[in-house]
Amino acid sequence: MRSVRILVVVAAAIVALSALAPSASAASSKAFHLSKTCVSNVLCTVVSDTFKAIPPGTDVTYVLSDPWNGLAYPTIAVRNGSTTGVCDWNQPGPTVLAKCTFGTGTGRLTQFHLAVDVTVDADNVWHWDGWYWFGG
Repeated sequence: MRSVRILVVVAAAIVALSALAPSASAASSKAFHLSKTCVSNVLCTVVSDTFKAIPPGTDVTYVLSDPWNGLAYPTIAVRNGSTTGVCDWNQPGPTVLAKCTFGTGTGRLTQFHLAVDVTVDADNVWHWDGWYWFGG
């Protein structure tokens, strides 16, 4: 009887680990780079990026909270989905101006996560460099 119980426990553990395996592989990070130009502090347009779901020409709109707290809330809306994040402008450093993070979105950006550093070049082109992944 004891060996049957052990067999059931081992089988249950194998089934549980098999169910988790796709989630773990789905959450692997991939490099992300996006360049955008901005016409104001609330509207930017993607020039190029390494993630096909956010094509050039996509708008990134910002809702600025309290300018004193250094946070801005960007939204990326693509065909069949969107995601909203937060950019923290309280970053020390000579080149990284902010850090932005995005949690899960909607539609084709469901379970999309993004973490990037924000920089700007001499031509006033803004760059997001970091990692993205899909998963819970």
